[in-house]
Amino acid sequence: MIANFEQHFKEIQNLIIDNYSCFETTKSCTISDDNWKRTKGGGGRTFIIEDGKFFDKAAINFSSISGTKLPQSARDNIKNKKATLYRAMGVSVITHPKNPFIPTSHMNIRLFLLLNKKKEIIEWWVGGGYDLTPYFPYNKDCLMWHKDAKQHFDLFNKKYYKEFAKNCDDYFFLPHRKEKRGIGGVFFDNFNELDLDSSLEMLKNTSKTYLNSYLKIINLRKGRKYTAKDKSFQEYRRGRYAEFNLLYDRGTSFGLQSGGRTESILASLPPQASWKYKKDSFFIKNETKLLLALQNKWRG
Repeated sequence: MIANFEQHFKEIQNLIIDNYSCFETTKSCTISDDNWKRTKGGGGRTFIIEDGKFFDKAAINFSSISGTKLPQSARDNIKNKKATLYRAMGVSVITHPKNPFIPTSHMNIRLFLLLNKKKEIIEWWVGGGYDLTPYFPYNKDCLMWHKDAKQHFDLFNKKYYKEFAKNCDDYFFLPHRKEKRGIGGVFFDNFNELDLDSSLEMLKNTSKTYLNSYLKIINLRKGRKYTAKDKSFQEYRRGRYAEFNLLYDRGTSFGLQSGGRTESILASLPPQASWKYKKDSFFIKNETKLLLALQNKWRG
């Protein structure tokens, strides 16, 4: 059964790899495709595109790990105290396109299983979601991103989109900046309202909705010319992305606390980011415009 679950996630990873690889050639970028195992149980596949003509970095990672000692970041969710083993698996995707007019994107889907001594499942939940982080926001893109998400989740339950979109805004928030990380999307965790098969189907469709929405934005914006100043502003705002992932992201905390593969966990970080104290008029103008977009409740 565990192998079937793993295959489910591997197929999703392959689909996204195939689509994103089309934007590069073997000569235009550096590709790392690592299948790995860890001594404490489990393994995965880390697929990274770096230094490309299209992507500064894109990470499409699968992992399936097991252990007997639950990471602190997961303990609060445990109800069944008879669990002796946990299994966590999922796919995590992050893109940092070279063109600053194409937003950064993130998607994650995961399954968490608690097992007893007989390795029977006694508790489970799923989680995931996706969000968009533009640097030069387009209203059309933001509205479409949320419209697609709503259409997807309405097929399962019409209450889900509104709930998950609010979760996303609340979660991807930098308290020390008083800023949202991006224009949102959907986010859910500790979810088991549906049966397990339906939950896995929802995860699969979530990943496909993310991919299709993002490809639409790519095709709209990939021809936009940009300047060195535009690129510098993108890298400055990427600093916010790095701050969130290192300070607040629960997935990062879980991976590091569970003894995960550090290189894979931190693959989500942008290859270049900057922090500026004194900003010129170009930065001030574009940051003001961006912050207004981030404050907008695109979810409606």
